[in-house]
Amino acid sequence: MTADHEIICDRIVVPDSEFDAKKDMGEPPGPPICICAIEITKDCTIKHRLAAPYPKRPPWERGDPYLTLGFALGAEAGSFMHAGWPLPMPTIDLYAEYMTIFNTEMSRDGDSKKPGPSLLQACRRFGIPPTIDEARKEEMRRLAYSKTNHTPEEIASLQDYCLDDDCALTLKLFLAMRPFIDLLRAPIRGAYMMELERVRWRGIPLDMPTYLQTQKRAPAVAAKMRLELNRKLGAEIYFHDVFKRGVMLQFMRQNGIPVPIDPKTKRESVATKLIKSMIETYPPLKEFYEDKRMIDALRSLKLEIGSDGRNRRWLNPFGTKTGRNNPSTNRYIFGLPHTMRSFIKPLPGMALAQLDVGAEEIGVAAACSRDPQLMADYRSGDPYRQFAEAALGVRSLTKQQRQIYKATVLGRIYGMGSVTLARNLNIHRAQAQRILDQMTARYPVLNAWLERVLLRVAHLAPFMCVLGWSLRGKGKAGEHTTFLNFPMQANSAELLRLIIVRASHIPLIGCAHDSFLIEAPIEQIEQFVAELTEIIKQASRDLFSGFELRVDCKPEEDIVRYPDRFIDAREREEELRHWNRLMNLIKEEDDESKRAANF
Repeated sequence: MTADHEIICDRIVVPDSEFDAKKDMGEPPGPPICICAIEITKDCTIKHRLAAPYPKRPPWERGDPYLTLGFALGAEAGSFMHAGWPLPMPTIDLYAEYMTIFNTEMSRDGDSKKPGPSLLQACRRFGIPPTIDEARKEEMRRLAYSKTNHTPEEIASLQDYCLDDDCALTLKLFLAMRPFIDLLRAPIRGAYMMELERVRWRGIPLDMPTYLQTQKRAPAVAAKMRLELNRKLGAEIYFHDVFKRGVMLQFMRQNGIPVPIDPKTKRESVATKLIKSMIETYPPLKEFYEDKRMIDALRSLKLEIGSDGRNRRWLNPFGTKTGRNNPSTNRYIFGLPHTMRSFIKPLPGMALAQLDVGAEEIGVAAACSRDPQLMADYRSGDPYRQFAEAALGVRSLTKQQRQIYKATVLGRIYGMGSVTLARNLNIHRAQAQRILDQMTARYPVLNAWLERVLLRVAHLAPFMCVLGWSLRGKGKAGEHTTFLNFPMQANSAELLRLIIVRASHIPLIGCAHDSFLIEAPIEQIEQFVAELTEIIKQASRDLFSGFELRVDCKPEEDIVRYPDRFIDAREREEELRHWNRLMNLIKEEDDESKRAANF
């Protein structure tokens, strides 16, 4: 790194604040009761005690650069935004660094993580004696959120707690963790933690009348959907509203549909996550997959929605072993089935735009492996079509042919062998192996790179992503498939973090693994789309040695203006079939309820 990109900080500031987090309420956090900080300079240590009304700028802001330290800095981001202060840079978030350092240890065999540590747990890990116990910490938290009219004595007590406990422990933890922290890349993670809170703070606007009516009628609608699914499949997979796994297994066998094996239990399974890759091949499975997910969502429709009708949920950054966010699946709108994303609706005068990183994981595979053919195919706009046309020697592909070659490319980078590929595509194993061999021949550099990834797994060496997120093998059987998938998903997560940091001026209100949602006045939405498009492209070039990923956003489809509602691309492809069906079922229930009331 050249000198003109270095930031030399002569001061360290460790802020902490107390406020009502309004946990699980869908609201932005309440205003801070106090904001405190320990400031360390070359010559002295200063303790700052602030309470409302807050100054226009923090007292430690004096024009020269300083390093901000914290633990889970998203909390402080909310307090800074309430005070009208800009979010500080550079920052190091010790929660993010702890997750980065101990990712391998914390990862379970699945894609979930154990809960992240608290400040006290992290301190114990590094042998730092706590200055406060959990009970006292909880007592101070209750004091912060249990009332709004705090006395001067209570505010002083909370300030003492911030400075003498949280700030002091955070500083000690940094000194203990310092040898393990990559100071070049840690500020990106720190800035990401704060910017992600800004995204959450804004919230996602919902069509509340429609959502509340759906929530009200959900039990009855789910019951009707269960009966309908039984009729469509000709099998009683739901009996007295209870899903019967054995009946579904029998249905699949009778219809010649191979049953996937759960890689963890080694048993047959009909879990939706395992049959997802089969639904384009077996139409009955697609009906089951779509309906089962909708039925499960209706059973527990609990989005966190604030009094302003906006969905806000902690996004659980670094919540999986790949470093992706891992928010609750039933409390965050993007965790629901794609059909239900049509609850999203812009307010009068406003517009929404969704931008996706096109074929992101294939693009990342091309960038990381530097396979020239895969890079060229990706740049064409449709790498799957390029591969299929070359392999088949045709120019007019059918939808099924493209799907087969798409599944092969994705399957190979996920560690899928010929047996699984043949099952998913309903083709003979020899044909599946032949297509895999065609892929190896077309992309030899990619294949060699994947083999090197497996070699690192075999030697229990860590795989390091572009910004430092890493994972090491544990020597367990079958974990090679995790590592074939890890470089693509984890580097995609690194890209998302850089984009979120650079897009701090863009009114982002939501993000998923490879997509971003913008809310802006109708007359400004296209300008913001153009700006974010360039940010995404530049971030990919910077991370992947000049290789640019594609951004998909069709103005006529992906920009939604009031009074229209948001429609996910997959729902558009089916011409709103599932959404219209859901709305019709709700209307039926409303009509039946009215008739019963008038009887």
